[in-house]
Amino acid sequence: MRIALISDIHGNLPALETVMIDINNRMVDEIICLGDIVGKGPSSIETIDICRKECDLVIQGNWEYGLYEEYLALTQGKAAEINKRTLWYINSIDTQIMEYMGSLPHSTEFYLSGKLIRLFHAHPQNFTRCFDDSPIEKRLELFSYSDYSKNKQNADVAIYADIHNTYMQTLQDKLLLINVGSVGNPLDTFQASYVILEGGEDKDSAFSVQFIKMPYDIEKAVALARKANVPDLDGYITELRTATYFKRD
Repeated sequence: MRIALISDIHGNLPALETVMIDINNRMVDEIICLGDIVGKGPSSIETIDICRKECDLVIQGNWEYGLYEEYLALTQGKAAEINKRTLWYINSIDTQIMEYMGSLPHSTEFYLSGKLIRLFHAHPQNFTRCFDDSPIEKRLELFSYSDYSKNKQNADVAIYADIHNTYMQTLQDKLLLINVGSVGNPLDTFQASYVILEGGEDKDSAFSVQFIKMPYDIEKAVALARKANVPDLDGYITELRTATYFKRD
């Protein structure tokens, strides 16, 4: 079983198209998206459409959750409470897609090669951010179960996204923590990042994790962002070109 894991596309169509071509060439069995398909970049509708068509499962990211909550506030006549940046993204996404974003699951889990693997965007219980150098107790929280979990036991392998930085760590000699990085807004490389898991139904089957980095046309992504005049345009371009986080207000 070969499973491709993508995340944090953030409306970057050239990056997603490049990654999807590579995934299809590798003949994977499933594709799972860990969220944040929308926002930052200009092509939220296009990236959502691709993920809905190509992915076997899409998990809700903090951008899908946040924009949907603000969209609900807007429908309740609370537009004055929503900042202009958020309104730009809400207005660029139609109602049907908004409802789809609000319906996405928080997490998923399955067994592969005898290991309980749990996948979520940022944290099994919420959208708390955790880095590779966060306190060990915070990283261990990522193996816990939550009300969203079908299997009420801690995971053997916790896989998440959110921080746009790929890494893999072994904790307590047996727990495997994986971050899949970002397709459309990587902050550890100039290349689109994703992961392929490989394993079997039997507990004695081999298990492997492959990190893949794909060069894509960054300047095409910049041109699309300029044409759409996305919020925080200069900051977004800086992130694409330098892989350096731009702090937004």
